[in-house]
Amino acid sequence: MPIGTLIEWVWPEETSPPRNPVPTFHTYATRIRRSLERVGVPVVLVGEDGSYRLEMDPTEVDLHRFRSLMSDARSELRRGRVPQTIVLATEAVRLWRGRPVDDLSSERAQAWRTHLVHDEWIPANTVLLEAMLAAGEFNEALTRLNDLQADHAHDLSLAKLRMSALRGLARSSEADAYYFSIRRRLLADGDEQAADHLRRYHENLRFRAGETHSAPRVEPTTRPRQLLHDIADFVGRTDLLRALDTATTKPPGEPAGGVVILDGMAGVGKTALAVHWGHLARHRFPDGDFFFNLNGFADSAPVQPSKVVDDMLIALGHPPDRSLDPRSRELLLSRLLANRRTLLVLDNARGTAQVRDLIALLPSCLILVTSRQRLTTLSATTGARRVRVEPMAPAEATDLLQARLGEHRQVKHHDLARLVQLCGGLPLLINVLADHIATSAPTELTGFARHLDRRQLIARLGEDGDGSAAADSVLGWSYRRLDKPEQRLFRLLSLHTGPEIGVDVAIACDGRTPAETKRSFGVLAGAHLLERPLILDRYRFHDILRELAAHYAALDETPESRATAERRILTFYLRSATAANRVLYPYRINPTEFPVEEGVEPVIFTGIAEAKSFFNEERTNLTAAVSFAGARGHHEYAWRLTDNLTSFFDRHGYFEDSVAVRKVAVSSARAAGHRDGETSSLEGLGMVYVTLGDHVHAQECFDTGLRLAVEDRNEQAQATTLHHLGRLEMLRGNPTGAVDMYRRSLDVARRIDDQTGQCWTHCRVGEALRSLDQHDQALVHLFQAQWFAQRIGEQTAQATSMATIGSIYLDRGDHRAALAHAEEALKLAEAIPDLACTVHACTILAEVTREYGNLAAAAGYAIHAIDICERTNNASAEARSREVLGTVRFANGSVSDAVSVWRHAADLYDRTGNTARAALLRAKIEKTPNGGIDLPAARPASPSPDPASDATRPGSEDTSP
Repeated sequence: MPIGTLIEWVWPEETSPPRNPVPTFHTYATRIRRSLERVGVPVVLVGEDGSYRLEMDPTEVDLHRFRSLMSDARSELRRGRVPQTIVLATEAVRLWRGRPVDDLSSERAQAWRTHLVHDEWIPANTVLLEAMLAAGEFNEALTRLNDLQADHAHDLSLAKLRMSALRGLARSSEADAYYFSIRRRLLADGDEQAADHLRRYHENLRFRAGETHSAPRVEPTTRPRQLLHDIADFVGRTDLLRALDTATTKPPGEPAGGVVILDGMAGVGKTALAVHWGHLARHRFPDGDFFFNLNGFADSAPVQPSKVVDDMLIALGHPPDRSLDPRSRELLLSRLLANRRTLLVLDNARGTAQVRDLIALLPSCLILVTSRQRLTTLSATTGARRVRVEPMAPAEATDLLQARLGEHRQVKHHDLARLVQLCGGLPLLINVLADHIATSAPTELTGFARHLDRRQLIARLGEDGDGSAAADSVLGWSYRRLDKPEQRLFRLLSLHTGPEIGVDVAIACDGRTPAETKRSFGVLAGAHLLERPLILDRYRFHDILRELAAHYAALDETPESRATAERRILTFYLRSATAANRVLYPYRINPTEFPVEEGVEPVIFTGIAEAKSFFNEERTNLTAAVSFAGARGHHEYAWRLTDNLTSFFDRHGYFEDSVAVRKVAVSSARAAGHRDGETSSLEGLGMVYVTLGDHVHAQECFDTGLRLAVEDRNEQAQATTLHHLGRLEMLRGNPTGAVDMYRRSLDVARRIDDQTGQCWTHCRVGEALRSLDQHDQALVHLFQAQWFAQRIGEQTAQATSMATIGSIYLDRGDHRAALAHAEEALKLAEAIPDLACTVHACTILAEVTREYGNLAAAAGYAIHAIDICERTNNASAEARSREVLGTVRFANGSVSDAVSVWRHAADLYDRTGNTARAALLRAKIEKTPNGGIDLPAARPASPSPDPASDATRPGSEDTSP
């Protein structure tokens, strides 16, 4: 949990949080660890990257034990094992001692506590009470209810259980009086739905108790079989069919009553699944099956519950007597199906209100409800089991398309794969597509498959004059049922090109209040028009629904409104990235600001951890935003946003992303006519190419950037580009040429008083002079770099210069000083963090510890450096790290391993343009098999304390023969 989140939980708004959270939490963590040592349970508090994690066995946490016990209790109750349910649920509720996290009063803690009580504590007691009632323990249940209702007097589930307990004790008049008092309160509060639900429950209790004997006993005269025809070529869905079996069966294999909800997005195949399963399971329902399309999402009016009641009476051989009022007909249906095993499929339900009354009438039926809505209220009030229908996996979708096409229509493999991918796993689209292909000429199929896009698939296929089967028509019902604000948000979110949509960026795009936008998000997720991942306040589109939203955006939004929404999205990302960049790298010079959309609130960052978290969470979205901005002509946004991303990208090894956005930035800055932006983008792109070992493209970028800088008399850009050209020469194995470039860069940086430029150039000159064995001059420059780094707060330059100073002391044989500097450099690099600098420090530490004779530690440092290089594609640094690891292997006697590692290093040197170093390493390899090479062997252990005596780095290994 990040420190920022912990502060939100522990410090209420009226209390000031710690001014310096990191050291404060470090102190707290130390105290907590001391306390944990006395607990007697294996538990570790880990701190890393501005976050803390508690590592322990979940079964030692009472909340996890409570949840596990309740899960077992519910399973036992479903199996009808009442005594076992009582034992497990009693043990679970005994773990609940007092108010959860009682000492926390923050808003987050209070919200969590409320959620826990209502969603877990009361339902747990409900399970226990239901089992007690089933066991006839009415007095004990009533005693527990007295305690519970003292704190939760208005909870409807507890009120229903109290009514049952009183009737179990034959206190019917008291139960009736209690029922009327609760119902009056609900009506007074305006909650008519709850009052009506309680009424039906009360009537059902009386009916079960035999208190209503006025109605004569009736029997069905027929056993209806009304399921739709099964689908002959039904494909796949094995897991969902198995889930339906589990949800509708109780031991020992008997069909269970109650409600099962099949929910999922439009076109995902809910109806076909329900019908197919109904036919497979028909033998379980000897008294009949019913199917009703409720038209919840259709052009025609929704079917009313009274119509379903009447049709079911007709099917059962009891046509409704119109002299009976609706309630009497409902009671007749309830009596007809009492204690009968029937299946009722209520297809395409619009919401809970459409099916709630029907479900209350038929307690012994299995009722299968399909809907595009989540039907959360129905699940909560009836305890319905839920089976979510997801889009088909690619293999299943392929099988379905092939089955629908039949053997007479062969499709090439690559065409078939593209068509399946376009359909997004939705059987609706697969069926529409298969029908279109079946009626087309075979010679046109390849061209059709190559040119078809999702917009055509959604809007055009299926329109043939025989009523619309187009996906736009069917999928669009969900959209058209939305209110205007939700329709507009759905449309505008299609303009967001990243994979996940945060609530903050949606608020910026939507232009309404946060509360209004969050409510609309809930509506869209409830209608399965958006998917909600596990991360709170983040959503995503199914590919087909994104295209549908874009289709409606093109139809219902003006070009001006779309462009405004695009700029608002980009403004949010630009302003947020700028703010995060300033927190992480305050010494950087940011581009001059330009007019952006008003009223867009960026993310506010209170510390480094939050800024890092933003870049990590939004990295893919930010990269997509840059590409989108360039493609849509928002060029000022594209290159400025890139400028605020790339420091983080580069320092954390996201080089592929860095190249992608910087290419866009170069083009956009050029299109916007911003020469400084184009120059800086070229410099940055060249720098990443250097890191990736692509020296040819790096040279092109630097040469173009230097030409622009000279033409514009931009001395800042000249100094920076000359610096990068020096680094390029260094990597090519030409330190003399590098020193010349660096000194030219340093002259310009001094002239314009660019302290950051001077800092880094002194650092790089020192590295180059060290390669030329000019140690004294190198140290002068490196100490100068450290002075500038401390003055301007440039920690990465400080760590880099510290590591290079360590390497010079290593060259001079002063291993103690080399070790001290390298360890300090590593500590600084990991605290920033800066992966490239970490690699540099680890490589030097590998050399130092090898000199001390600690080969295991040396290998550990080198392997850690290689691991980072591989993850970040830093080929130049990887070559050096592998060369050092080979030397360690050789010193340890593992000659074949050493040769293998050196060969890999030589290949990397060649790939990155350092052919001179590659040639030297290959010459060394040539001598090795004959034993003629005289490589530095491990020296005797130093009398000084052995550095990193055990596993110095994660992944350090024992390299003994």
